Amino acid sequence: MTLWNELIDAYLDNDMEHRYFLDLQQGIVVMDWDESITGEPGIDWDDPQSMERYCAVPQCTTPEAYSWRERFAADDATGQLADALHRNRPFRRFKDALADLRLWDAWNVYEREWAERELKDWVEQLPLAYDVLQARCEAYWKNATPP
Repeated sequence: MTLWNELIDAYLDNDMEHRYFLDLQQGIVVMDWDESITGEPGIDWDDPQSMERYCAVPQCTTPEAYSWRERFAADDATGQLADALHRNRPFRRFKDALADLRLWDAWNVYEREWAERELKDWVEQLPLAYDVLQARCEAYWKNATPP
């Protein structure tokens, strides 16, 4: 897996119960959540070095995610996607409509392309160049021990 894919996945997981951070030392994305759930210790925010080591990965907000769906739905000639967004539980109904219309793959491509555009500026502002982080990511996964 590339670092870029890890960042996109973290960005698109807009569950506000947990956060993702880019580990600048290892070039990987880590979830800072309860160890009993992740199997990994959380980030020690009492350690002053953690503030320099980890950068919070931005998260897609619900209004952003909704607007992306609206834009995608604008190209649906059947109107099913737009209708789904104007009913109860719009995200669930949108997913159902995608499945009914066999547009799931097209939606995933669209959503990832949108996420890439949103993350591009953030990545350019990181204290390390992306290629350095990608090399660290590759080294980490090359040396990782399988579970």
